[in-house]
Amino acid sequence: MAGDDGHDHVNDAALVAKISQVLLSQACQRIDFRWGKLHVTAKAYRAVVLALSDSRIDIFEADGAEHTLDPNVGASYIGNPESIIIRPHLNAHTALNQRALVHEATHAVQDDQLNGEWVWRLDDEATSYIAEWLFVIHASPNPDHLISKPDPDDPIEVIAVEIARALADKPGASPDPAAMRRLGDAIFHDPTYSVTMALHPWIRDDGVTKPDFP
Repeated sequence: MAGDDGHDHVNDAALVAKISQVLLSQACQRIDFRWGKLHVTAKAYRAVVLALSDSRIDIFEADGAEHTLDPNVGASYIGNPESIIIRPHLNAHTALNQRALVHEATHAVQDDQLNGEWVWRLDDEATSYIAEWLFVIHASPNPDHLISKPDPDDPIEVIAVEIARALADKPGASPDPAAMRRLGDAIFHDPTYSVTMALHPWIRDDGVTKPDFP
């Protein structure tokens, strides 16, 4: 919990609202799938919103010094202490940035639900990609014309969309294991992830501190 490790950061209300409006949107609240012990649901995202409101998950705007983001990245999640870093003046109304916020919030869901579990990093990333594309599908008035298109040259996005489409009308279902293996392979071979995945393939989720009430 914020404060337990010696810091007393209190989140800016406007930043909490910016992220929360995406996580509480109808599209995000329709996400519902399982993978192993993970169950990504509306309730899970509401728990992240509560943790942001209580400053148990910190929010920082990237300042280029203490809080940094890679180029072309709108948001990032780090654990221990749990924090979401967003680009300054992030426009939370664009589909690309909404995708990024759902992706990073899904990492917070993983920390919360898999507290203390050893988790394969490829699963962590794969489920976050599936969640962001489920958001896109649910946010698109016409599922045949998505509000954000996958990059046809990016196998991660192509496979994640394929899995998300298979899950979209099956609340609580799990991805096809063979498709998940293909997605994991694509993530492993992506230069963004390949070194980290090879050197540190497992991560221990540290668990977002839960509130004192149900």
